[in-house]
Amino acid sequence: MIVELTWDSTFFNRKIGELKIASKSLTQIENAIKRAKKDGFEYIICKIQSQQTAIIRLLESLGFYLSDIGVTCAVETNKFLYKNMNKNLNTKKFIKIATEKDIPMLKEMVKSLFLESRFYNDPFFSKEEADNMYQTWIENSVKGNISDIVLYIPVKGFITCKKLPLCAGEIVLVGVKKDFRGKGIGTILIQKAIKWFETQGTSVVSVRTQLKNLRAMNFYAQLGFYIKGYDIVFAKIL
Repeated sequence: MIVELTWDSTFFNRKIGELKIASKSLTQIENAIKRAKKDGFEYIICKIQSQQTAIIRLLESLGFYLSDIGVTCAVETNKFLYKNMNKNLNTKKFIKIATEKDIPMLKEMVKSLFLESRFYNDPFFSKEEADNMYQTWIENSVKGNISDIVLYIPVKGFITCKKLPLCAGEIVLVGVKKDFRGKGIGTILIQKAIKWFETQGTSVVSVRTQLKNLRAMNFYAQLGFYIKGYDIVFAKIL
C-alpha cells in the first residue's frame, strides 16, 4: 500500500508517497509500485527497522536504494539535569526564545546546516530544494506549526522542541554554525531545552540523527543520551 505524503508532495511540487509493507509478496508490492507510477507518483520511500533483512533484500530487488539510516537517542529528563546542569551556567543568559521577527535570521542560519541529512544526499532532491525545505521547517517551527518552542543563540545556533504524548518530548532540530562548533554551544542549547521540557512535565526526550554523523552520535553519548532505536529509509525514483 502506498500512501501519499501530502506535505512533501505540495512542498516539492512532485507527488511523493510512502510504501507501507503489509505483505512480503513480491508480486503485490510490484503491483502497488506500478499503480503508484500510473497515479503520478514520482518518488516513494519505505521506512523499516534495520533488523528486517528479508524486507531489505526485497526492496533492493525492486530497485530501491538506501537513502538514510537514522538513530534515535533518548535521555531521561531528571538524569540529564542532575548530570549536566552545572556546566556553562554563565552563558545561558544569551539564549533567546525565537519569535517571528527572528525568522529571517534563523532561515539564513539553517541553510546548508544539515548536510548529513537525506535531503542533501538523496539524488531526488536538489541542494536548493533541501535548503528551502529546512528554511520552511524553521519558519513553521517558530510559528508553532511543527514545534512548541525554538531557542537560539544569535548567529551561533538553535534548537527546536516539541511536546509528545505520554510525558515525552522531541528535539526536532538542533544546529550549530560551523565556525562555532566545539565551543559548547550545542551543550548549552541542549541544557536549556531539557530544562524547558522539565517545565512541561516531560520525563523522556528523544532526538534523531544520522548513523553516519559520528560527531552528533558522540555528542549525544557524552551528554548521557542512550540509543533508543534506529531505522532505515529506502527510496525509489519512479
